[in-house]
Amino acid sequence: MTSSVPDSFSMDELSNMLANAPQEEDLHAHASDCSCNDCDDKEFTPEFIEKIAQECLEAASEKCPDPLVHKVIAMMVIHRMVDWHKSVAQRQLDDDNLESMGAWMRDAGKFQACMDILCNIAIGPTDFTCSDE
Repeated sequence: MTSSVPDSFSMDELSNMLANAPQEEDLHAHASDCSCNDCDDKEFTPEFIEKIAQECLEAASEKCPDPLVHKVIAMMVIHRMVDWHKSVAQRQLDDDNLESMGAWMRDAGKFQACMDILCNIAIGPTDFTCSDE
């Protein structure tokens, strides 16, 4: 059986993939135009959101049974959260709302700290995401 885990993967490649990923605004625009059965009521309840997240995680596990896939997903999500918080902070700055801007940037920093922690937790000998320190 061949492994679906790559031999190597750089943080630059991960960043490039994230740069090419859909923007949050595009995802929200799709949600408002969505015609799929799951989105008919267009109310994103906690149960609906958890169901979608669970389906994504199960699909990832089916395609790649290595738990490292979940770490990479977590890192990608955290990267998006950092970017999203920074963009909201920038909008707050543009509106001269410095107090709110500071809060959004502090939260972006908390997500960056989460990323740092993840980069220092190895998920086995093939974990390409770990820092070399």
